[in-house]
Amino acid sequence: MLTRAKAALLGPSAFTVVPLLPLPKSIKEALDLPQWLAAMQEELAALNTNNTWILTTLPPGVQPIGCKWIFKIKYNVDGLFQRNKAHLVAKGFHQQYGFDYFETFSPVIKPVTIRIILTLALQLNWSINQIDINNAFLYGDLKESVYMSQPPGFETGDSNTVCKLTKALYGLKQAPRSWFHKLSTTLLGFHPTKSDTSLFLHFHNNITIFVLIYVDNILITGNSNSAIQRLIHSLSQHFALKDLGTLHYFLGIEATWTLDGSLHLSQTKYIQDLLLKTNTLSSKPQPTPMLSTTRLTIDATIVVNDPSFYRSMIGSLQYILITHPELAYSVNKACQFMNNPQHHH
Repeated sequence: MLTRAKAALLGPSAFTVVPLLPLPKSIKEALDLPQWLAAMQEELAALNTNNTWILTTLPPGVQPIGCKWIFKIKYNVDGLFQRNKAHLVAKGFHQQYGFDYFETFSPVIKPVTIRIILTLALQLNWSINQIDINNAFLYGDLKESVYMSQPPGFETGDSNTVCKLTKALYGLKQAPRSWFHKLSTTLLGFHPTKSDTSLFLHFHNNITIFVLIYVDNILITGNSNSAIQRLIHSLSQHFALKDLGTLHYFLGIEATWTLDGSLHLSQTKYIQDLLLKTNTLSSKPQPTPMLSTTRLTIDATIVVNDPSFYRSMIGSLQYILITHPELAYSVNKACQFMNNPQHHH
């Protein structure tokens, strides 16, 4: 394995710092800005096209769940602006178990599975295709009766008019499960593996296809490009999707193809965002993440002001281990003190 030390790359990694654009602070501010108003109207158009709800009168004795707008700016791999995105999210914390939701668990692909399938595809010289499902959660069918208040800023009718959801919506407790069930039943001829139920396999007439699912991000690889294209076309008949072509950016992981056919995985933008978030972009780089002789104790300094922020950083570092296994030892040590993190941790 060629490490940074062996390659004499001990200096700091080069990051291009792109300032983050401001987001609307309220629904009123968003409605007054043409670009965000257009984003909200686009979201509502997608919801109406999908018949996500029907307007009805709230039944007596039923308390509707709320909803809110979530605003996000999408960026390209290089950090440049892509588009404004507005999500209408249901306030799932208003739901009651046994009344408007039951099962909620939905699997996602494991990082180790991603590495194994990518390695297998490279060894066998298979193409790796990537697709993205637009508004994936909206395709999940609801079995429960869920009533939701109308989207803020776009209310019609009287105060007793609400939305009765027929399809899942972002924020609902059962939304991920409903979408995964919808997708898995659409993949005819595929079956999930026992080791990872988000990896679907297809073997028929010497054709092998692997499908990796992480919510609405899907990787497809196999020994037949024509069969892969037929699968993508079949999925496009059921869902609105974007065919992103050959793998290049997946779950914050940048994939760069080299001239010899190898695949280089990196998380430059993900790491850059983490450094900006933690205000450590100007920190002095070190060739070794942590000395093996370092001793961390339970109570050597004062407790940090925001333990949840510490835990959030550790979670981000754990995800970086996909492309930076050399951090495993130091991240493991830091994980041991998440219950009561202190400044030296």
